Amino acid sequence: MIIACVVCKATHCFLRFFGKGATAMPGKAALKICPGLLEYLARDVKVIAVTGTNGKTTSVRMVEAALKNAELPVFSNKSGANLIEGITAEFVMNSDLLGRPKCDWAVIECDEAAAQRVFDEIKPVAVLLTNLFKDQSDRYGDVKKPMEMIAAGLKKSPETVLAVNADCHLTSAIAEKLDNKALYFALEGNKGRKPDASEENRCVFCGGKILFRTVTYSNLGSWYCPACGRKRKRPQVFVRDVAEDRMLVDMGGEQRICGLALPAVYNVYNAAGMLAAVTAAGIDAKYALAAAENFQGGFGRMEEFPLGESGAEMILVKNTAAVNQTLDYIKTLEGEKTVVFIQNANAGDGRDLSWIYDADFEKLRRMRGLRRIIVAGDCKSEMQARLKRAGVEAELSPDYESLISGLSREINRIFLLPSYTAMLELRQRLVRKLGGKNFWE
Repeated sequence: MIIACVVCKATHCFLRFFGKGATAMPGKAALKICPGLLEYLARDVKVIAVTGTNGKTTSVRMVEAALKNAELPVFSNKSGANLIEGITAEFVMNSDLLGRPKCDWAVIECDEAAAQRVFDEIKPVAVLLTNLFKDQSDRYGDVKKPMEMIAAGLKKSPETVLAVNADCHLTSAIAEKLDNKALYFALEGNKGRKPDASEENRCVFCGGKILFRTVTYSNLGSWYCPACGRKRKRPQVFVRDVAEDRMLVDMGGEQRICGLALPAVYNVYNAAGMLAAVTAAGIDAKYALAAAENFQGGFGRMEEFPLGESGAEMILVKNTAAVNQTLDYIKTLEGEKTVVFIQNANAGDGRDLSWIYDADFEKLRRMRGLRRIIVAGDCKSEMQARLKRAGVEAELSPDYESLISGLSREINRIFLLPSYTAMLELRQRLVRKLGGKNFWE
């Protein structure tokens, strides 16, 4: 164990010296030497874990902010390295050579596929289940596969308290299949909105069609299955009356006004999930309410850059639900806009690009103030063709340097919408040119 820790710390220092992220490789080397290292290091740490399709990184940072408000010593995998190698590296770097933790608490983002092993080893105090959408179909296939992986990991950790998105019938199904105590959160939906037909809308228990009384976005809302009688659980954290900078939260019958530092409905879900997760971990909700009000977005998630005359905002988009909600958010903003899609198809993005045909890029035709659309990245030609099919014309940018150079003279407000690996690549260049934090800080 000591040798594994030494190797991990040395590899980490070596890579950081040369400006590398040092996120997964140190942990990979350590696990080769000591396969059970993570379980050993996590034995004296209280862990809140976050998993699901969208919102993991932002939710982790929110939960970490809440714990810091409570003056609890805490670390997290800020870099977003959410496989077992990256998680192990964070635990090593926050332990001494004998495996004794420097912090009593950890907030850990966990990939859905990694949950089966990770949850068994770290035995979290609480797990936040954000949502489950179709994502990386080349890796997961059916959306039910990550659901089963998460459930398998939690089955080995029966004492873990779950903070479950009640509006998602798939995350709800995970809780229903387990004996773990569960605390549910939900948002007030819209009766006139229709669910996204491209998402999974079949009951995982009986195969019946899921119907909705209200919808917030995609296939989230007050759902029910008329075939078997399943329906949305009554939430212990319920959000209503959402405005631009605040929301009303009902927590067990007690209503509280909570400020919102980040806009858009998906960030309201992140805030509600954070409130539920912190409560599930036994921490006073007042620290979570303060975190929701003062939180600043993580890297690539509504991150601001001083690019062009009106600035730029970077928002990670990696699947249909993320694209649709991001375009809805941009549509609400005043002023003239330039929207840039940067799409790769690497392992971290998902190699199957068929999802872009489910996303509602047709919204761009109806967006007020939209002056330019630019596409970049390895898959710029495919994205340009998809946008043309949606009835909008997009300019091609040959590479990142040309893109940044051109946008530096842009008058309009810029919205950078990259896939995951494109976000890391573009962000690194922007930080070098404009300044800012590295993604692991």
